[in-house]
Amino acid sequence: MMVGALIVVMIMGTSLLGGVSEVFKIADRGERIILFDMTTDPFVRSSFLMVSVGLTTMWISNIGVSPECVQRFLAIPTLSDSRKVVWIFGIGHIIIKLCSVYNGLIVYGKYADCDPVTDGRVKKPDQIFAYYVLDVASSVPGLSGLFVAGIFSAALSSMSSCMNTLAGTFYMDFVKHKYPSLSDETGSRIMKMSVVFIGTTCLGLVFVVEKLGNIFSLGISLGGVTAGTLLGIFTLGMLCPRANTAGARWGAYASLVIVSAIVCGAQMNIAEGNLKYSSLPFNLTGCTSTNATSIIYNEHHDNSSVPWIFRIGFMYYSVIGALIVFIVGYPVSILTGGDEDIDERLLAPFMRSWYRNQRKSKKMNQEMHVFLAPPPSKDLPQSDT
Repeated sequence: MMVGALIVVMIMGTSLLGGVSEVFKIADRGERIILFDMTTDPFVRSSFLMVSVGLTTMWISNIGVSPECVQRFLAIPTLSDSRKVVWIFGIGHIIIKLCSVYNGLIVYGKYADCDPVTDGRVKKPDQIFAYYVLDVASSVPGLSGLFVAGIFSAALSSMSSCMNTLAGTFYMDFVKHKYPSLSDETGSRIMKMSVVFIGTTCLGLVFVVEKLGNIFSLGISLGGVTAGTLLGIFTLGMLCPRANTAGARWGAYASLVIVSAIVCGAQMNIAEGNLKYSSLPFNLTGCTSTNATSIIYNEHHDNSSVPWIFRIGFMYYSVIGALIVFIVGYPVSILTGGDEDIDERLLAPFMRSWYRNQRKSKKMNQEMHVFLAPPPSKDLPQSDT
């Protein structure tokens, strides 16, 4: 349903603009095709480096260590099948993203002469695509319904699995751990009630989220809080043999608190209008409900009054969270005694041989120390010896 809705809109939009080449020509004239923005400035809204490093970190966490994906991998019979699933997911995800980006170019081509947000026809940029479907596809009976069905299919399939995962994780890690004698029937009841509670909470948060601005940046910002922390914990354990529970715990606490403070501070400054990002040029010359007769540029906003920590690009939040876990977690592990003997299978593959050699070297040193130690003298009392 989701892919079908995207493809139908792509075909209609391309035909309306006069072909694929025309879509890209219009986008190029409007400065919408920026493939490699290689700036290293961490305070811009988007750049090649920011997307490559920031979003890659977040997706490694989402796919590699998040409970909803790990539980799916555990449901697959073999490791080779799991690898196939990752390939299928990756290819499918790339296709969906390409379709979404192309649809964005189509929407821009349609409204290149009159931005619907500035014109007042759309309240928020998040609503432009839905408005476009209603505007263009209204002549085709059922197409708007297909589009809505595609959106709900995507949302519900993701939300249902995430809520079930969260309920199962809560039950196994907190309830079942404390009350191991609970029956399966009782456990099922608890998880069902947990799902209802989680779903109700999510529904209530919808009314909060709609007041917080762009859903794209907000979703990545909030996701980065937990994604970076989770990835940092697992990576700390896989790369540092001496990491222990105390280090992971305090690293996680520090990461959650610091990144949450950054996100809250940034959102508050955005809501108050202190923090603004420059946008690409948009045109109002074709609007009939406004007297504008020129291309409008969003002038550069001086964000220097905002503390630098709140001006960091939102895509870097997951990277910051993972690094904080390392910076805090490893020293705490060392100060609290570290961990001497672990299962080497829990380490990253390239760390296992190093850890094995370290253990062998340590064991040889201990044996050599015992071998070279002088025997106690028989002529003196043992206390003197």
